[in-house]
Amino acid sequence: LAMACGSSAEDTTSNEDTASNAAEDGAAVEDESVQADTTQPTDAPTVPVTAASPPPSTTDEQVTTTTAPPPATTAASAPVDTVDLGPAPGCRRLTDFDADLGDWLIVNDGVMGGRSEGFVDVDASVMRFDGTIVTAGGGFTSVRRRLDGGELSGTTRVEMRIRADDRRYAVILESDERVDGRSVSYRAQLDPLVIDDDGFAVVSAAYADMDTSIFGFRVEAAPFDAEAGREIGIIISDGIDGDFTLDVDWVDVCAD
Repeated sequence: LAMACGSSAEDTTSNEDTASNAAEDGAAVEDESVQADTTQPTDAPTVPVTAASPPPSTTDEQVTTTTAPPPATTAASAPVDTVDLGPAPGCRRLTDFDADLGDWLIVNDGVMGGRSEGFVDVDASVMRFDGTIVTAGGGFTSVRRRLDGGELSGTTRVEMRIRADDRRYAVILESDERVDGRSVSYRAQLDPLVIDDDGFAVVSAAYADMDTSIFGFRVEAAPFDAEAGREIGIIISDGIDGDFTLDVDWVDVCAD
């Protein structure tokens, strides 16, 4: 996986880490009508209809079928012509968004005065993370899920099926690891390489390959401890102003 680098990425990472720590210290994280055949047989007598006879009315026994237009295909639609075979060998599903968002929530750069906005919703078992990045004052937004403990136990990497725009996203993890009293962020870029017919790609990030930082500054820290994992998320902090959209079909954690 390619890692984001350069001074602008470091600045935006710095803002994100500051917000993450600020949030940690003070926030409580949220469809032709088929008419009956009235043609009578030729040997049947014709029954005249007089002026006094009311016009035949439509009753509930008449069959009416409505052909709805095909649903519009949107980025948040369920994958087309794709059968989900479940997690690969050695993996287990953390979430597939079949029910609702659960504990996933948005963390914006507003905690440090930024004006970026992120939104998250679930439609047809796909999580949509979208919004607008404003680099002045912050430059990031993220969607995260707090972990109760044990969800990542025995695993070495995270795997996701995503459909992305042209922006760059990263997976972020946190554990109990701290340096100088501050929580260490573990991050790896999500780079879709093989995109399927539905526009999705499966991306993977090994814990051992993740960068470690505090406030955007690289620090020497222990490798990510899956047993102590307490947060997983996706962040956009690519240093570009404007709108973004990312769809996530499922998230797995794997031991291979």
